[in-house]
Amino acid sequence: MGLLSTTCLQVYDGVTGAWQVSVNPTGLQSFITCVEGNPYLGTSSQILDLSIEIYRLSTELDGLTFRFYRDKSKIPDGNWSKLKVIGKTLKGIKDENLLALKNALPDRYQTIHCLCGLSQEELVTAVKSKCITRSTTIRDARDYVKRVRFPALAGGLDPEKPQQEIFRVFQDANKPLEDHLIKALEQELQEVGERFGVAIRPYQLETMADLKSRRRAEREVFWRNALTDQLSLQWFEGTPEETRQQFNLKTVEEFHNTPLRQFTGFLIRTGGGRAVFWEKYGRAYVAKLQMEQEKTDDKTRRDNWRRRLEEVFGDDEKRGRDLAIWCNQMWRGSGLI
Repeated sequence: MGLLSTTCLQVYDGVTGAWQVSVNPTGLQSFITCVEGNPYLGTSSQILDLSIEIYRLSTELDGLTFRFYRDKSKIPDGNWSKLKVIGKTLKGIKDENLLALKNALPDRYQTIHCLCGLSQEELVTAVKSKCITRSTTIRDARDYVKRVRFPALAGGLDPEKPQQEIFRVFQDANKPLEDHLIKALEQELQEVGERFGVAIRPYQLETMADLKSRRRAEREVFWRNALTDQLSLQWFEGTPEETRQQFNLKTVEEFHNTPLRQFTGFLIRTGGGRAVFWEKYGRAYVAKLQMEQEKTDDKTRRDNWRRRLEEVFGDDEKRGRDLAIWCNQMWRGSGLI
């Protein structure tokens, strides 16, 4: 896909004292047609085509003309920047890989932008291995990018460990930003920070509730990674396809998130029955319980998950002592306690 000539001129206006942009109307109309045919709120295929075109223009046009095209597109600045990042990631991609991405990525430009924290090769590999699918949420995308690019930080930064401040953000005290702009800025900074494995902290102190919620989220990521180590993509793809269809499970992520009854039922069905369940999948079961306990905001449900863990650890027939020792070793190694 390409536009017709986008030759442009910058003309100095002696009356206003400013440079005015004069563009080839055919080239501009071609771009507007591209925007209308590929809305950034459309399908993944439309988002990728538009993003690639925007990035191509950024390499061919001067800054003033590029901003003129942006204004004519009526795409908000923040969204335009995200689309440009997507296009940059896909620069020079092979047609077959581009088609694979179009067929597999979710229809949300925010999620695709988050996934562009990966390199082009990592993104294509994730799609072909079905680690990323059309049902991938932005939260799933953030977790996956962390695991791939910053495995040491996958469990989140621990506020009790030494941290080094590298930037500060200031605003003009005489022209402070409005609340909605501050919120938009914070969201943009958080997304960038997650891509690079750094933490963005607001100026105001966190409340105790905020701190507890964040720590639970960090622990959830840790136990999700532990569950993935126990029951990997390769393991999942080695299970009988007929059984996966029976349980309506298409990806390993769906299996990890499925309700506990279905989770254990699938393991019993594919792993040789109840007699060997605890020996083969006891650690995975504990990781699943820990993940579910940290994932919920409901105190009653957390108590229920904790009691279930205590029952497992106290049952010798379920190898409870060995599982408790393994669980304690995982906690000590996580740095989250």
